[in-house]
Amino acid sequence: MPKVFFLDSTDITDIVAFRKLFAPFRDNGRADRHDLIAVKIHPGEVGNTSFVTAEEVNAVTTALDLKLRGAFLTDTTVLYPGRRRTAPDCIALAREHGFGHPETLPFIVADGLRGNSETLIDAPDKSFMTDEFSLASIICDTDRMAVISHFKGHLLSGFGGAVKNLGMGCATRKGKFEMHSSVTPFLRKDKCSGCGICAEYCPEDAITVETLAEIDSAKCIGCGECLGVCPTGAWRISWNQEMDTFLRRMVEYAYCAAAASNPYVYVNFITKVVPDCDCLPDSGSPFVDDIGIAVSSDPVALDKASLDMVTAAPSAKGSPIEKQAGTGDDKFRVFRPDIDGILQLEIAESLGLGTMKYELIKV
Repeated sequence: MPKVFFLDSTDITDIVAFRKLFAPFRDNGRADRHDLIAVKIHPGEVGNTSFVTAEEVNAVTTALDLKLRGAFLTDTTVLYPGRRRTAPDCIALAREHGFGHPETLPFIVADGLRGNSETLIDAPDKSFMTDEFSLASIICDTDRMAVISHFKGHLLSGFGGAVKNLGMGCATRKGKFEMHSSVTPFLRKDKCSGCGICAEYCPEDAITVETLAEIDSAKCIGCGECLGVCPTGAWRISWNQEMDTFLRRMVEYAYCAAAASNPYVYVNFITKVVPDCDCLPDSGSPFVDDIGIAVSSDPVALDKASLDMVTAAPSAKGSPIEKQAGTGDDKFRVFRPDIDGILQLEIAESLGLGTMKYELIKV
């Protein structure tokens, strides 16, 4: 049974306790002088305030004894319009958010200038839905990887943690497109105000607005950006086989990314547990008060432990589900009833990426 080590949010500033949290993994990350260690992060989108900060990431890499020479921070480009669609802009944004400064680990975009620097990986066997996986070339070239994730809600997967960071975060733009390609939004016309925000954010110009929004399904890539930015909740997803397909593809990508990059430690910040991804300018108010940091060598066990702790916590004051959810309720499922986030962990367990059973060790 994998161990999940946990440090309560009240003890995060305790340097001795913080270093003790990472002690079981410190020797595993010590590289030979020719080894390269990737530290997979999310540098945050413009306006976002919920991502794991540069100071927090630096504290983790310091506790793991990762040195300037041989270790680096990394992330991939995205499908949607914004500051992370090309490598130069992504690097500039990361620097604005405190990442990649001379005294800290450098920040490198893993999938190249335009998100198409790929390594193609064949499916391990015929049970995989995807035949060939387009992974970021730098992810596949690294010797080992540490994965630092922000545990929070997500509009397509229910919640996002280590598994999503592996699957979505290590794929090229081509890979991201393949994962999303089964997801097609539909419009609740009674809720549409015709404001045009969805059309502005659509990366493929698939949405037009006259009186109401309309979508060209032939152009839609299923990225879900319209769902995230719509102020009235008019865009919806028909969650049936589409959700199963999206999550299956995402988890298969996670499996292949782990096989290619040899991760030795996964870190979940169960803080600022907001409803939406750090890719959005505003992710909303947290579901629960800050819980802490969890660390494991098993991404599935880590995400399950993180989910269990959020479920066990009372709703935070001012939470969007404060009156609907309390201790013992799955906050993510209450917020998005049609999305069963636990499905991603069930798929991951079935593929052998990890197990949902764990032993929680409080530091």
